[in-house]
Formats: sequence, C-alpha cells, structure tokens
Amino acid sequence: MDIQQQEFEYRVKRLRRKRSKAMRSNAPAFIDQDGYVIVQAKSRARRVPFLGVFLLALGFFALKGLMIAGIGADIYAIRIQELFTSSSIVTQIGAWTMQGDAVSLMMAENIQKIL
Repeated sequence: MDIQQQEFEYRVKRLRRKRSKAMRSNAPAFIDQDGYVIVQAKSRARRVPFLGVFLLALGFFALKGLMIAGIGADIYAIRIQELFTSSSIVTQIGAWTMQGDAVSLMMAENIQKIL
C-alpha cells in the first residue's frame, strides 16, 4: 500500500509540474470530447546559436594559429602546398580550409610572442 501511495504522489507531482509549466507559457488549452484538458505547446522558432558559431570559428582559427606558430609559417605553407597536389578531393578541400589566412597568421604572431 505504501508503494502505491508513493507512486500516486509521484504522478500527481509530475502532473502539477507539467501544469505549472503550461500555465507559465500561456499555451492554448481546450477540452476534448472525453473531457480531458489538452494544453498545446507553443512551437518555438529555431534560432542560430551565434555565440556557439563564434566560439567554434575562434577555436578553429586558434588551432591554425597554434599549428603555424609551432612549426613555422614557411614549413606550414610547404605542407599545405603538398596537400594541394594530392589526388584526393577531400585532402584538397582540407588544404584549402587549413591554408594560412590573415586571422590565423595574426594569432600565430601573438602566440609566438607569448611563447
């Protein structure tokens, strides 16, 4: 009997949480043919997480800067040129992505000052 009471209280608690969440969201509610109150959730517009995209780009440029600072800009450029001459399309796309740009070179200079 005690277990049944605990399960009942858990279900009631869960329903109260759902109801309070639905009431906070101002979602439309209606009563269906069986007499149940149905609360329809509002669909939220999907947004682009700009902070996440920015941090991902920053991390990518920082990684390229670390690589350039670690092995040197000249050797890095030679290795990228070797990748460009590869026969694989995937390798060539990777080489195009990893080629030195202004942001990566600036980060490499700043990293070399720190090291």
